[in-house]
Parts: sequence; structure tokens; C-alpha cells
Amino acid sequence: MKKPFLRGDGAHSYSETAALESKSAFAEDVFAEDVMGWLFPLSLCLLVGFPGWQEPARADAIEDFYKGRQVKLVIGSNTGGAYDAYGRLLAAHLGRHIPGNPAVVPSNMPGASGIQSATYLYQIAPKDGSALGLFNQSMGQRQMLEPDSVRFDTTSFNWLGAMNTTTNVFITWHASGVKTLDDAKTKDVVMGALSSDGGNSVYPFLLNKFLGTRFKVVLGYQGGNTIQLAMERGEVDGRAAVVWSGLKAGWPQWIADKKINIILQIGLRKEPDLPDVPLLVDLAKTEVERAIFHFVSSDSAMGFPVVAPPGVPTDRIAALRKAFQTTLVDPAFLSDAEKRSLPVQPRSGDEVRHVVDTLIATPKDVIATLNRSIEDAKLDAKVAR
Repeated sequence: MKKPFLRGDGAHSYSETAALESKSAFAEDVFAEDVMGWLFPLSLCLLVGFPGWQEPARADAIEDFYKGRQVKLVIGSNTGGAYDAYGRLLAAHLGRHIPGNPAVVPSNMPGASGIQSATYLYQIAPKDGSALGLFNQSMGQRQMLEPDSVRFDTTSFNWLGAMNTTTNVFITWHASGVKTLDDAKTKDVVMGALSSDGGNSVYPFLLNKFLGTRFKVVLGYQGGNTIQLAMERGEVDGRAAVVWSGLKAGWPQWIADKKINIILQIGLRKEPDLPDVPLLVDLAKTEVERAIFHFVSSDSAMGFPVVAPPGVPTDRIAALRKAFQTTLVDPAFLSDAEKRSLPVQPRSGDEVRHVVDTLIATPKDVIATLNRSIEDAKLDAKVAR
């Protein structure tokens, strides 16, 4: 039997004692609920306030995926050119900055001025982050000009960034008799090209149409280096879409020995070491010409772009973009780039995507005029190899 609670004038009844015990139990329950009520939100606040507590799960998942794996870097050109040089530079350093430190293996896939490699990445390559690509920076323009050849949407690629801003140059061999752009208006100048749709042929077609030059285009070369070897052999007089930074890195003796003439720049601004070489956008005489010249020049802001295929999980794309950006400011990477004479001016994935979106949004009347001009010029400019 329970003892009664005591008070000054005697004991409580058992019913009073039970009531007091019930009140005590109720108070304990209320206290417990109050404690749980403020502990639970406090725990949430702590988790939200310290997001790093949740991060290891996500980071570990990406690290687990890449650890011990090879990442294939598809380079859309043959060996020895500027795209190959930048691709191999990136492959040597990128893996250190991807969680799990995978081996990045460069693989050349030339064809159709980069379209073959881009098509592979779009249609065939695994969509899990184990395949990346570095291809022709003019792919956005190609999509607008050659919808039958470019069977993919460049805006759907995951753009990781670009390695440099670039300027393309027209070059002619020292024995060609063509030292300036005006010289190319007075005599036929034979230029080598891969296909009828790449920059090595499209640029000469445009100049013939709008500036009155007399370029002739020989098609069928396998890559930029093969065109330049053909220049040495006297098969052609020049080449129309040479990346200036790549030329300086890969063929410096040509420049030092004055084996070539630089007759035109294609980009949004002049190269500092080519102050006297004309820039295409500065040669426009009408608003239509200015719009067309700007369209073909604007990809200079995304030189040597690096992409992942569409459909790669967003967390892996975020990790790859971060790894790309970190790589391009890594002192070891920059030292290696300097040794290889490859200048680096990185652009983020968002910046590259903006350039691509702007190209795709070019007014249809500008594209139609450009296409007509190219087709008209092709009739007179192509010669058999």
C-alpha cells in the first residue's frame, strides 16, 4: 500500500495522492515533449548550418565512380596540330583534380573538321562522365550552316569550358607571291582544306564573295598538318584556318625563318603580336557583311572547348567543371603549358554555353545570306586534288 503524502494537519487521502501522482506524470510527459520539440529543429539547424556534414556522401559517390577508371578524352583532329597539343596538355593534368584521380587518356578521332568526334560524343559515347571531348570550336556555326551534316544540337552538350581565346589566321607560303590580302585579289591562290564545309574552305569562299579575293580550294586533306606539309612541297599556296597560338607552338621555325606570310586574322580582336595584319570584322563595308563577319569570328571566344556528352548526371558534371577550372589555374599545368608554348586564357562552362547560345540565335536572314554567298563562291573556288 502506498504511503500518503503528508501535510501539516495530517495525511492526504489515497484519492488525493493518486491525483497528485497523475499531475506529476503529466508534467513529465509535457517536459519530454518540449525537449523533443526543440531538439529536433536544433538538429536540423545544425545540419543546414554545416553542409559539409552531408558532403562526404556525395563526394564519395563521385570518387567511387572515378577511382581506378579511365576517362577517354576524344580529340577531334589528327595528331600534331593545335587541338591535339591542347588536348594532350589537358589529359596530362585533369585527372589529378577529378575525385578518384582517374587516368585521362587522349584519343584522336579526326574527320569532317571535328563533326565525326562530336557525333560520336553525342550519339555513341557513354553518358556517365567517362568520356569527354575537345573538338572544333566552330561547331555552333556548323550547326547553323550545315544542318544536314551536323545531326546534333550543340546546346545539349555539357560544356565544361574552353582553354584559350583564339584567333585564326590565313597563311601563305613565302614562295607563293602572296604577301598580303590585296595580293590575293590579283592572282589565284590555291588553299588546302579537309572538306567543303570547314573553316579552311568556308573562309576563302566568303572572302572571294565579299572582298574580291581569288582563292581556289583543294579538298581532301586529312588534317591541318597535312595541309602545311603540302605547302612545303608546293602542292598548295596556303591554308585559311590556322590557330595562331597553335602555329606558334607547333611550327615556330616557320615564323622565325619567315617561311610564311600572315595575311588575315579572324577573331574579335587583333593578336598583340600581329598589329599590322588586318582583322576580318574590320573589313566589313555594310551591316550585312558586319553581321556575317561577326558570326564567323565569334567562336574565337571559346578556343579549344571541352565537353561532356548530353545526359551525364548533374553531380558528375559539376565535379568535372570544377576539376576543369581548377586544372587551368594549377601551377603545374601552367608551367607545362608554358614549356609547350601553349597560351592559356580559360573560359568557364557558362561562358562557353553563352557563346554557343548566341550563335544558335543568329537571325535566319543572316544565315540565309551567308549560305547563299558560300554556295555561290563554291562554284568558282573548288578545284580537284
